[in-house]
Amino acid sequence: MRILGADGDTIRVTANFVVYRMRVEQVDTYVGRYEYTLVRRDGALRIQRRRAILDLEALRPHGKVSILL
Repeated sequence: MRILGADGDTIRVTANFVVYRMRVEQVDTYVGRYEYTLVRRDGALRIQRRRAILDLEALRPHGKVSILL
């Protein structure tokens, strides 16, 4: 996780991810990053916003993609 900046009780961070999909002896790899906006409330950090960005030029040969957040 990398801190991009802070403004008062709001903090912007980014984190990389890798997701593997295994199906019928085939492994597809999806890489990307999350961009989070965190806010400080009641002494704890809460996720205000999360954005997932895939780092792929095309979804082929992967085909259809569903990502649950």
